[in-house]
Amino acid sequence: MNKIIKVLTFSHVICRPTEEEAQAEWDRQLNNADHGAVQHLIDTLFSFCKSFPPDLFEGLRQRIVVGHGGFPLVGTPEQVAEGLIRLKQTGFSGSTLSFLNYTKEFPYFRDHVMPILREKGLLQSSS
Repeated sequence: MNKIIKVLTFSHVICRPTEEEAQAEWDRQLNNADHGAVQHLIDTLFSFCKSFPPDLFEGLRQRIVVGHGGFPLVGTPEQVAEGLIRLKQTGFSGSTLSFLNYTKEFPYFRDHVMPILREKGLLQSSS
């Protein structure tokens, strides 16, 4: 009997009309971090990981600050959709999505990213 194992990941979305606006929001979130809380989380999650190179840890620190370590999907609707397509091509069955402010940000994602995903065959219409 063959079993199919599906693997999910989690992603943090910053989707804006321009790449510059999305990057500015990434930077704003990064620059307003609670560094003590971030360090505590890193110390807790990675207390036994002593072999990580420093540059890897810096990228990880940034991802923890902005999106609690999720895969960053930052950019225009087309760039965010392309990031989700790459995750699918890599072998992930899907991804959870987080937003800094879901109620403000999800409608833009729904209206601008989901149609691209539907067009590319990643989403099926519910009707």
